[in-house]
Amino acid sequence: MILLDGDGQWDGDGKVIAHWTQLNSSPHQESIPQKAEEQALSIKKEYLAWVYDLGQYKIKGQTLISFLKIFDNFSFWWMTKIAAKSPFLSPCIFQVFKLRALEKLYFEKECKGVVYCGNNLDLHEIFKKWCKELGHPYRRFSNQRCVAKSSKTGTKRLVSRLPFWLQAFLYLVSRWINCCRHIKLKFREEPKHSSKEKCVTIVTYFPNIDLEKAKSGCFWSHYWENFHDLLNDLPYTVNWVWLYGNSNQLSYKDSVSIRDYCNLVSPNKYRHFLLEEFLSTKIFFKSLLLYLQIFSKGLFLSAIRKIFCFSGSKLNFYPLMKYDWQSSFFGKDAMEGILFSLIFDSMAKNLPATPWSIFTWENQIWELALITAWKRHQKEAKIYAYQHSVIIPQDLRPFLDSKVFEQKGVETFPLPEKLILNGPPWESLMKQFGYPEEKISPIEALRYLYLEANYEKQKKDIPSSGRVLLVVTGAHRFETQMQLSLLIKADIIGGLKKYEKVTFKPHPDLPVDEILATLKPSFDYTVTSQPLRELLFLADVGYFANSTSGSIEAAYLGIPLIVAGPADNLNLNPLYGSTSVNYVTNSKMLCEELESPTRINIPDDYFYLDNKMTLWKKLLHDQKTA
Repeated sequence: MILLDGDGQWDGDGKVIAHWTQLNSSPHQESIPQKAEEQALSIKKEYLAWVYDLGQYKIKGQTLISFLKIFDNFSFWWMTKIAAKSPFLSPCIFQVFKLRALEKLYFEKECKGVVYCGNNLDLHEIFKKWCKELGHPYRRFSNQRCVAKSSKTGTKRLVSRLPFWLQAFLYLVSRWINCCRHIKLKFREEPKHSSKEKCVTIVTYFPNIDLEKAKSGCFWSHYWENFHDLLNDLPYTVNWVWLYGNSNQLSYKDSVSIRDYCNLVSPNKYRHFLLEEFLSTKIFFKSLLLYLQIFSKGLFLSAIRKIFCFSGSKLNFYPLMKYDWQSSFFGKDAMEGILFSLIFDSMAKNLPATPWSIFTWENQIWELALITAWKRHQKEAKIYAYQHSVIIPQDLRPFLDSKVFEQKGVETFPLPEKLILNGPPWESLMKQFGYPEEKISPIEALRYLYLEANYEKQKKDIPSSGRVLLVVTGAHRFETQMQLSLLIKADIIGGLKKYEKVTFKPHPDLPVDEILATLKPSFDYTVTSQPLRELLFLADVGYFANSTSGSIEAAYLGIPLIVAGPADNLNLNPLYGSTSVNYVTNSKMLCEELESPTRINIPDDYFYLDNKMTLWKKLLHDQKTA
């Protein structure tokens, strides 16, 4: 097998010529990314099984999960990047998928050796060791020196080269500068509410709020919409806990001021907190001690690297995941996981959640720390995990190997009382992967209630000229840069000639001004923070980042839709699997789609839509009368 990586060249013979990064290969050649996407479902199941087996690895007579116990009902294992399985935060996952696809192709074609034409040091080490295990020949063909490749850029790349303990320390420094210095820390945590009766707690992302309402003391989150009105009618005191994400809308310092405004209005009904308020100096020092404990335990795990391969495989992918593994035990990710665990423990200890508590669910690591903290300190509370937006089929985070649900004791995976899902597709998907059916309930899609009675309302003839293009970007820099680069290249070859107006709607967590300033588009454009629901009704055509859930909203309304392909990553579009979506991966494809954009057909019952919020009222009414 001849494997061409990047600009690698090969003029000799080979039974199979495969491309490591190119999606579109020449006739009689193979694209490994394309093979990985074709086999994504089967590889996904193998990957989930491997993560489960890794947690069962025996160390000092215990499973890895038990060995890393930090609370009676919680293991630090669930806070590691390996267990988190996030393709957004761990681009190496797709590289592992590609390795598995390559391995299958290798044996399918009965190859007997590898020539690697590239200079990626990790891949070179992997193939060299693999061929040695197989007894097959291997050589690298390139005039370039082998180097360690990284998906990180700029300052993050420089920091990633520092000793891991220093990365952990710098994370604490940055957390202090960006957040904690604006909050007055106490020596020890103090109860935030005197009463434990009829007081519920909701943990949510922040900001993405109605700023005008907030300045008058009314907290209204676009993630929760009409749920705020429903809360007004319930006989509970409500604690809102905000998880701040870097945003153009509000700085952290401004968020503190907004919190203060909101706490002046109806203080007996609503209390508002930023998560960092539950970090005391005592907890800070406790986190340092716990970091040292996790660090020391990580030193005993060096032998585990030998099982970084799928069942029955000799292809070991540890070099690709080495950074994520080490950072999870020694670096920034270790410290972040420890802080989340201790801060949520403090929050759950001091904020009552009776009779229920709710958080926005994506199955991220902080959620697992939150669930177990509530179960330790609010034993009577019903814990509801509300689906944050949509479930992306190729996003590994929500899914687990079915054997996970059979575990007991500290190895029990943290599950809420109910996982409340906002549409039939997600219920089917979660059940398919073994999530306990009795823990799944339907609920109205709060973020998407405006879609009720608007199915295909924007389905109209596309103007031949003077079109309005809505560009919706994602939360991750690498995909946003690719998406915008394609648009600028398409404009150079005439792709925007029929468009009069281009409007950029950035994700709340990633401003695009800096990226646009670097790319220097020659066309006129505007960047807006106007809500997507309003912008969709003003657009003729939508051009969406691969991972943004907004593409479903556009499709539901009947707006012609263009979706950017994945940037050397899993296809993280929520419409993945729909045969009517053409994912653009080069400027020529984008030009063709801009010329004749297509509508994506999705069913009208995609979401549970009922502005009367019957399901929400039933769920909370049952608790009210319990």
